[in-house]
Amino acid sequence: MTGDPTVVPAEVLAELELARAEARAEAEAQEKLPVARVEDVDAGDVAARLYVPEGASGALLYLHGGGFAMGDLVTHDGFARRLAVRTGWAVLLPDYRRSPEHAWPAAADDAASASDWLADQGWQRLAVVGDSAGSALAIGEVLRHPDRWVGQVQVYPFVDPSCASYDAGLVGAELPVERCRLYWQLYLQGGTGDAALHVLERGNLAGQPQALVQLAEIDVLTPTGRRYAERLAADGVPVDLRVYPGVQHGFWRHLDNDQSGPALDDVVAFLAGLG
Repeated sequence: MTGDPTVVPAEVLAELELARAEARAEAEAQEKLPVARVEDVDAGDVAARLYVPEGASGALLYLHGGGFAMGDLVTHDGFARRLAVRTGWAVLLPDYRRSPEHAWPAAADDAASASDWLADQGWQRLAVVGDSAGSALAIGEVLRHPDRWVGQVQVYPFVDPSCASYDAGLVGAELPVERCRLYWQLYLQGGTGDAALHVLERGNLAGQPQALVQLAEIDVLTPTGRRYAERLAADGVPVDLRVYPGVQHGFWRHLDNDQSGPALDDVVAFLAGLG
């Protein structure tokens, strides 16, 4: 993209719409685990879906990935169900506004509204989970309300719009740095972004909730995720950093690899250990 950042070339929009349609078709073909209660809710004027397994006393705010441009209640329904069933926590999946139709800070504003709505629902414990771009939104929520959450799960965080911390020399990455730059352009559209997007530059992260940071070995974002985990640890935040071997960005919620199961097991164990 060149010139006016708010003007998105037609070929980029066409490619994005095709990718969205393919992702929805793939998701609709997946097996959907039964959950005791699933309902569409208005979470602070944000469309969302709430998954409540039997006996849930805690709730997760799950902010999905997709470069701020992809993902919705269809594409992430199957994983949200698995997350609820396996962890025993209720899961709120907001359908936040996507770029380029809605530039920053629309997604962050929707995440904040859904977060505030969830906090008013009376759950005993709350934790936040985000993958990729969703992790950037989740980091925004722990920065905004560090005392709200008993824990955070951050999966290959998509922060640092400069892309300076990304591994541009990584061979074989399915998510290249050039694609990351495009997602940032579509999302920011000339804006600077909020504190979460620049979290690696933040002066102090003390007081944040304990964290599980999960990364893929073959991912340009892995150095970025390591730096986030190191920053948390340096400021006294308990951090469990896991790098899963032989997998690409996006492995976490898909079942076509041998590490998504262990990664979800680690989420289950992490949540079970929270006070």
